[in-house]
Amino acid sequence: MVNIISDPIDMSLDNTPAYDLCTFSGLLESIYKGLNETPLWQGFLCKLRTEMSANICFLILRNPNPGDAGLLLSDGLPPALSGSPNNVYSDGLYAIDPFANLPSDQVTTLEEFVPTEQLLRSEFYLRCMQPFDLLHILGVDMQLPGSLRVSLRITRCANARSFTAKDKEKITLLIPHLQQAIPLYARLQQMETERSLLDRTVSQLSLGTIILDDGRRVLHCNAVADRIITEKDGICSKDRQILITHSSEANHFRQLINNAIDAHKQSKPYIVQAMAISRKAGRLPLNIVVRSMPQVSQLDGQTVASVAIFISDPEYKSHTSAEILGQLYGLTPAESRLAMALADGHSLEDASNSLHISRNTARAHLRAIFAKTGVTQQTMLVSLLLKSVAAFLASSR
Repeated sequence: MVNIISDPIDMSLDNTPAYDLCTFSGLLESIYKGLNETPLWQGFLCKLRTEMSANICFLILRNPNPGDAGLLLSDGLPPALSGSPNNVYSDGLYAIDPFANLPSDQVTTLEEFVPTEQLLRSEFYLRCMQPFDLLHILGVDMQLPGSLRVSLRITRCANARSFTAKDKEKITLLIPHLQQAIPLYARLQQMETERSLLDRTVSQLSLGTIILDDGRRVLHCNAVADRIITEKDGICSKDRQILITHSSEANHFRQLINNAIDAHKQSKPYIVQAMAISRKAGRLPLNIVVRSMPQVSQLDGQTVASVAIFISDPEYKSHTSAEILGQLYGLTPAESRLAMALADGHSLEDASNSLHISRNTARAHLRAIFAKTGVTQQTMLVSLLLKSVAAFLASSR
């Protein structure tokens, strides 16, 4: 037998503040600190659960859909509900949740939304609430810029008191700050996605990228630059500093970096400088381009990117996708394999040997490739392949 305490919402006048200053400041701090937490907003949800005398707080950033468990952040949620990706709530029960699609930005209780007698007979209550001793729910759905819609839910057990008007006021005061912080998180996430995509694309072009601050310290290296540096052939790193092996080249490199940093600090037009880095006997030199980064407004003590170094290894083999080549130009698998070998710098004779085909077969494939791509010379073909989207979308599998 469920012992229900369902006092009506207290609508009497109450002039006491919803929060004391220290508590409210702590909650606001946790909202903005939560942007950099893993999991997101864990500290905020924990503080809010304590403040609201609740057993569970959860924030739905992406609603569940068939095949998508959504993005649900929680504190106090039982593992059977929170376990991702196939939690019991997201896996079907969200669709029958009666406490959904609330009026935007209006804090509402479940008692106001669904009569208690009707709730206790519902499948959602029997399957998702009663097994975890849940009865009272306070919630708000927020419509945010960019078509974002998020939901905050706070629950209490059956033996706890119903949520009051003062409880609703507490959540109402937090809404403007959540409306600021959540779109900011979405924007930061989008920027990180774009940066990651650009980084992968540059890497697939076999171009190493190193970013330095104005103290010559490494802020970022992409995968290609990491590989080149790890080889310690002509260039390496120590204590977050880029070092050149040969002393004469090291002095020149240091001067290029100094010039770029000076241009950055003085907001001069971006300068671009280049040099070659010698490697062991028999290896082609690395090609390096150094350029200054644009000056940006910065806070005192903030570390910002000042110099970009681009490294090209002429011996690095391309990873053009055979499948994409076939789709682009209608090449057969055999023709795609030959085209890839030529793009990697092999002669027709070497390519035929590595592919275990006769020279006559290779020549026949090459004629077919010329006809399908519209080029007439092998050098033109190599240039075409290296500049095609097949090179950009090279498979990293």
